[in-house]
Amino acid sequence: MRHFTIAALAGCVFFSTPALAAKPSFQCGRSAHEIEELICSNDDLAALDVSLNNLYKTVLKNTPPRAQARLKAEQSGWVKGRNDCWKADDKVACTRAEYESRINELKDR
Repeated sequence: MRHFTIAALAGCVFFSTPALAAKPSFQCGRSAHEIEELICSNDDLAALDVSLNNLYKTVLKNTPPRAQARLKAEQSGWVKGRNDCWKADDKVACTRAEYESRINELKDR
């Protein structure tokens, strides 16, 4: 019985750990870029991605319809810029800085 309890506890820890991992706002299985793969493997970056995505949706919802196309284009351009972090020596720091900058930019709107 004691071996079963230890094995059951170990199984719970093993199988529950991925559920605690942060997930970005996009599907990781479809990530097509090195930086997206980095975000999928880094809980802090994934959490920043979710925060930015939630803020972006709120800002978009509160943007007049005639200005939404511009905001969408800006966001698309930002994603391309974020993905340029593949060139950086410290890809994580670069990506984190890009997220923090964009979050602050959207908060100011």
